[in-house]
Amino acid sequence: MKTYLDCIPCFLRQALAAARAATDDEQVHHRVLKLVAPRIVELPLEVTPPEIAQQVYRVVAEVTGNSDPYRKEKDRANQQALALYPQAKKIVAQSDDPLLSACKLAIAGNTIDLGPSSGYADIGGIVEQALVTPFGVNDYAGFRKSLSRCRHILYLGDNAGEIVLDKILIEELRRLKDISLDFVVREKPIINDATLADARYIGLDEVTNIVSSGSDAPAIVLAQCSPEVLRLYNTADVIIAKGQGNYESLSGERRNIFFLLRAKCQLVARQLGVNVGDAILKQARGLSPGRV
Repeated sequence: MKTYLDCIPCFLRQALAAARAATDDEQVHHRVLKLVAPRIVELPLEVTPPEIAQQVYRVVAEVTGNSDPYRKEKDRANQQALALYPQAKKIVAQSDDPLLSACKLAIAGNTIDLGPSSGYADIGGIVEQALVTPFGVNDYAGFRKSLSRCRHILYLGDNAGEIVLDKILIEELRRLKDISLDFVVREKPIINDATLADARYIGLDEVTNIVSSGSDAPAIVLAQCSPEVLRLYNTADVIIAKGQGNYESLSGERRNIFFLLRAKCQLVARQLGVNVGDAILKQARGLSPGRV
């Protein structure tokens, strides 16, 4: 997905919010904006929004000296989501279609995102929210069909806290079928995206193999990924891409990708033909699994 002019004010807002999270010094906040503004407008609109966001947050880290300004928010999200884990597991186990319920919970978890907004709704309401939020795009039938002949899944993660709900979906996938599954996290902290430390904290390493993307971009930018991630990407039968950032960076890819996200931006919602806030389970219309 290309970047639009409407994205530029959002990037400036994100820069200011991250700078304020990093320090109380208003002079530093001003310096961040003075450096971010020209860097944004110099980048071509053909690059994806996550690639521009990557530049924005690098400036914040360089100027403030804080490479992880949302660390406290990430810790809180992980802890609160873990507190929801037993309830969420019970809902999945008792539902008529446990896999569908697990997908809904994982998508609802995508609400925990400090990129599109400076905050998010109370995590305690995520379980209830998952059950009532309508699907704007529902390719669940295609998802189940792909899983029926799948041997290897590559799961592209997104945010701290959210990964607790991803863990439930992974556990359900493994319950249904003997598969190989790799989960990708960010190489370095950016926004409130999950890193290896977050994944280990919530016990994700107990149910899947965790791999670092090799990049600090807030999405999978293939040109920046490690050779290992590229190998997994090119050989996976099914790719699960969580979050709006991964949709923005991979929506043009010709692979068997299923995008699971909440539409949190008017531009993305318009491209998908949905309303802001809708749940999305969208299959990319690409090549057959295992091909590039």
